[in-house]
Amino acid sequence: MFKSKRLNVSNPFKSDRSKTTTSTSDSNKASAAKPSKKFSIKDINYGSSYSKLFSVREVSRYGLSGRIVTAAFDFTQSLLAVATDAGEIHVYGQQQVEVVFALDNKVLIKHMTFVKGIYLVVIDSRDAIMIFSLYSKKLLTSVFSPGKIACIESDPSLDWLLIGLQSGITLIYDVDRNQMSNIKIENLQKTRFFPNSRVSPVVSLQWNPRDIGTVLISYELVTVIYSLVEGTIKRDFIYELAPGAPGGEFSIDVNKARRPLVKQSLYHPNSLHIMTVHDDNSMVFWDANSGKLIQARTLFETDVHIPQPAIQKPSISDVPQITKVAWICQSNPEYTSLLVSTGSRQAGQSMAMINLGGTPMYSITSYENMSKYYANTREQKIFPLTTGAPIVNFYPLPRKSPYFSGCHDPGVILILLGDGEIETLLYPSGFFTYKASLFPQSIAWVRPTATISVAATVPKNLWLGMMSAAKADDFLLKGGSPVKKTVRANDIRSALATGHINGSVRIWDASHGELSSSAVFEMNLSHVLNRSTGLEVDHISFATETLELAVSIKAGEVVLFKFEVNQFYKPGQENSDRELQMNFRRFSLNDSKELLVDVRDRSPENVRQGFMPVTAVHAQKGTITAVKNSNVGFVGIAYQEGTLVVIDRRGPAAIFMGNINDMCEASRSWITSMEFVILEYGDDGYSSILLLCGTSMGELITFKILPEAGGRFGVHYMETKKTNVESPILNIDSYSKTTGHSCQATIAQMQDLKNGVVHNGVVIVSSSNDVRSLKVGKSLESRKTFKSPVAASSLSFIPYVEAEGEVKVATVSVNLLASGDIAILSVPDFKEISSLRVPIASRSQFLSGSSILRNGDLIVRTNQSQASLLSIVNEQATGLNKHYDLKSESATDQLYNPGLKIPYRPQVNSLQWARGTMYCTIDQLDKLLGGEYRPQSKFEESIIAKGTLSTKPEEKSSIDSETDYKRPTRSGSRSSRYGVFKSVSRAVENRMDAIEDTFNDYATAMSESVNDVVEQTTKDMAKGAFGL
Repeated sequence: MFKSKRLNVSNPFKSDRSKTTTSTSDSNKASAAKPSKKFSIKDINYGSSYSKLFSVREVSRYGLSGRIVTAAFDFTQSLLAVATDAGEIHVYGQQQVEVVFALDNKVLIKHMTFVKGIYLVVIDSRDAIMIFSLYSKKLLTSVFSPGKIACIESDPSLDWLLIGLQSGITLIYDVDRNQMSNIKIENLQKTRFFPNSRVSPVVSLQWNPRDIGTVLISYELVTVIYSLVEGTIKRDFIYELAPGAPGGEFSIDVNKARRPLVKQSLYHPNSLHIMTVHDDNSMVFWDANSGKLIQARTLFETDVHIPQPAIQKPSISDVPQITKVAWICQSNPEYTSLLVSTGSRQAGQSMAMINLGGTPMYSITSYENMSKYYANTREQKIFPLTTGAPIVNFYPLPRKSPYFSGCHDPGVILILLGDGEIETLLYPSGFFTYKASLFPQSIAWVRPTATISVAATVPKNLWLGMMSAAKADDFLLKGGSPVKKTVRANDIRSALATGHINGSVRIWDASHGELSSSAVFEMNLSHVLNRSTGLEVDHISFATETLELAVSIKAGEVVLFKFEVNQFYKPGQENSDRELQMNFRRFSLNDSKELLVDVRDRSPENVRQGFMPVTAVHAQKGTITAVKNSNVGFVGIAYQEGTLVVIDRRGPAAIFMGNINDMCEASRSWITSMEFVILEYGDDGYSSILLLCGTSMGELITFKILPEAGGRFGVHYMETKKTNVESPILNIDSYSKTTGHSCQATIAQMQDLKNGVVHNGVVIVSSSNDVRSLKVGKSLESRKTFKSPVAASSLSFIPYVEAEGEVKVATVSVNLLASGDIAILSVPDFKEISSLRVPIASRSQFLSGSSILRNGDLIVRTNQSQASLLSIVNEQATGLNKHYDLKSESATDQLYNPGLKIPYRPQVNSLQWARGTMYCTIDQLDKLLGGEYRPQSKFEESIIAKGTLSTKPEEKSSIDSETDYKRPTRSGSRSSRYGVFKSVSRAVENRMDAIEDTFNDYATAMSESVNDVVEQTTKDMAKGAFGL
């Protein structure tokens, strides 16, 4: 995320690498200054040369620019690519590795796939095929398809892309050589089976998982196994329901013969069986060799293809509709399961798993027993989703190999929803996880949708110590390597906190890329509050010096967290006695009548150190409008009905609870902003802890927090002042006129308070229309109005070196306007120093969620799922970072690793070879599809990728499987093939076929209790008896 680089493709038919930006580190007035230097505050006047200190540039982006529409995963390089409807393609690798390809035409991307680990093939809605290089990180070439593309299929070890068109024709595109093959497959349904039917598109394509010479092609009414070697149909499959056969839940006219339309077809990992999925919800299993229908079932019913006398099909109002099926296999491909995505308007979206278990041995299992195997499955689970958005697609992330359509032993399933969110399903357990450390930070913005983002500065040493406790080794992506960049001298870090609709809060390092890890702190209010609704996070306040956190949700609850060692830490004991006891006695806050509820025992047992829940605030006052957690132990919580609650964390204790409408001139107002400061009130002659509250009607309410008997503190109302035009106050800030430092209440300021130091402070109050300066307890001083509404406003403290070498600090008011302008003003007189423009596209309705940091950095919220880090500081002009190289920000992360090998592709087993399946090599397929004079590739990626192909199979597993490929010793008669396949021998042993049939009959009569070992031994003995 933080080192992400953006590569603009100004023309999708020309590669163009543009300047990109990345994060650099933060600085602030205290952190960047050397202790030996003398500090002074320099008033900056309008038109002065100090305007040179400011220039705006984008440093980094977080999140995604739009809604995710499709994705692809490459096993070998361990990279994940996602495409958004804003015309951007994000490629993610390990930790913070990210490269963004930005298409200027903003055309919607329909399909995306990796080829040989080095090419990323992208197809847009105009049916333009674009080839991106992961090695050079640029667009290599593009070509328009001659027809409307319906589906595609690729293989990790091949250069070839199968393209199914709406016209029913299948094209073969050479990705490596950028040309179409002369071989194409006609609309076989129209020309061979149903000439009078309407033109059918190609609805599904899949390469044979064991034989690259054959492909599975589905049309609406027929599915075929097509041999590229022979140029013929090897087997066809037509699902016909006789009158009286119930069919799937969506089958109509059950008393008539019918052919449900095909939606998808897929191979069993051993390629001996196939399955077709139909629009009536039928899942039909076939023998790939004979074409015989083995079993037709739905998620809940079996034998739906068998006629039933006097059938009366019940009407089911809302049956889940099957949208996609994946045939998942374990490390041993003979142990499989089906993963099914379904959708329903009333029942919602869900995933279903049908655990098939170990596949019976093909050679000795009858069709009857195989039918029972697919009908009487070992286990079936439903995994419902809580979201209402439809499932667009799902992507298994394999752990064993890239083959079997990416379904080889996945542990995680990514589920893409229609609203762009991503759900993460742990497989086969079926648990949904939102753990942020599994994926890059940018994806975390849509896992699930982020509702709020807040940035803050943290002392560097404190932050680095914290992040060491957040390191995780469960990051799923391992590919790529981050580029090293120059960093700025600093003593502080920037933290970025995001709140999400499921009640989760995540805190990341938002600084400019000094960290190579993507450590994250994660909290979940759903677990703490024991509730499942109203969890949308709407306010986050982070006290960075005391490492305390206050979070509120839409339901009106607040939880206080503190960074500490978890006293309930018990790793690997998810089902511990404590967890069981909590499940029995856990309550929601609705059952509690207390204002402050102790929730420390709800700390997660698997986190050793982090932000642990301490107290839940259950005021039952409705919607929360503002939350402020100070660095001196006080927390302010404001409600829309006017109530203000002040909590002292040291008890905890509620030290104030009252309604501000009793203190304001305007009626029906509420607090919109709060700040705890330490400065002199009026002419007191001493400093006090003050709570300043800005209201929705532009009023400023001042409270004093004073010590009382017994070690308690009391909150005392002082005054209400009309400071701004009748518009909500957005931010309250303060600084000392003597030192230029912030007067925000901190631990250091508390020490000064004990020592009697008087802070003569100025308060800056910003509303949506103007910004004002004042002294509390006295009159207003200055005011500045804007033509455009203010989205965010705060003070920044910019250190710089004068000509004499003295380090000084410029205190300025930074105002982000809804128009996208950035107004930098002097204080307290608000004269314009510089006017800048946000250099990125943004939506005004999201700008109010932006944060302005004290070091001159801006976190600008550009849309629902993205924010951008901007810097308004001219590094060269400050004189503090003489060795900082801006050019390093344009460097991009490395994606491709040429040292990684693509695993050897599984091949046909001995039985399939003996029955006549050809063994086709990759070179032979290239020669067949590319022709005798296939041109050399123009890309250096071609040579690099060829060197990554494994030429020998890996060491075999100790598990003996009939499908393990063992290159047989050929014997018997041979017949030569035509064309380029003269070297490919095909042994068809008639007596082997006869023996196989005889043995299958024998196996049918055998007892079903014979185990696999006995079956294999019997089979070998029988073959030996026939001299095989």
